[in-house]
Amino acid sequence: MSNIQNLILSTIESPTSSVWFPTLTQQLVTGGLESILQKYGIQEGNYSTEAMLHGRISNSITATACLSPTFQNINKPLRPINIYPVPEEIVAMYSYSGSKPYSIEILKDSTVLQCLQESLDILATIPTVYETVSNLVISLHILQPEDDNFDISYSLPNIPFSIFVSVPSKRMENDVLRVAEAILHEAMHLQLTLIEQCVPMIIETDKSYFSPWKNEQRHPRGVLHAIYVFCVIKQFFELLIKQDISTSAIQFLNERCNVISNQLTEINDFINYPYFTEAGQTLANRLLFVK
Repeated sequence: MSNIQNLILSTIESPTSSVWFPTLTQQLVTGGLESILQKYGIQEGNYSTEAMLHGRISNSITATACLSPTFQNINKPLRPINIYPVPEEIVAMYSYSGSKPYSIEILKDSTVLQCLQESLDILATIPTVYETVSNLVISLHILQPEDDNFDISYSLPNIPFSIFVSVPSKRMENDVLRVAEAILHEAMHLQLTLIEQCVPMIIETDKSYFSPWKNEQRHPRGVLHAIYVFCVIKQFFELLIKQDISTSAIQFLNERCNVISNQLTEINDFINYPYFTEAGQTLANRLLFVK
């Protein structure tokens, strides 16, 4: 068994480790970058979503913006996150969602980047959360939702360090918390995918399982991903509630935590699912214990 496999197993077994597993992330990212370097010749310096879509190094793409948390620890600076235009292939692939890319001109003249900046500040309230996210997310793509009251986000397993997140076109109450949740949500999908590439969690099967998040039958791998992502979000929000934040924000966070708790309760019997690997069973036990 390799060092990274041992580290993954010891980390998911530890009841004291935060569920975003900050001690794992750097090694997971290093391994993921080594994998795409061997397959495609792509490394962190020339990584882009376009390069991964085409399986080869693409022409250099200029970042729309580069954002860092406002408050920095001078002894341990937090890395910035680069914002890039949404590739045309992705726009076409997800046209059904009603979202579309913001133009660079609109971004420069709108409050969208301000909202995104404040969302990174929220994530940096718990430094290990921001560090984990910023290590995983090399490319962040901003989407304009069809309706500012509804959030859209996604990531793709074959594009290991890119996320797509909607940001409302105008400022709204608790918009920063919504965007911060979406960023953390997609980053954790990336992280669990990297973990699974080292240590499989689900035995291959054509069986499906009901997901209260999608309100439909899903492959058990998708259900495990949802449990992981929402356990991370809930634990992060519970820590955030203890910070010096507004009454409105506390109410929003409490409501989200209650919703997530109810969804996790709905899926209690997933722990008895017969298609877990041993590591997958350990992770599921750990996550459902967190609630």
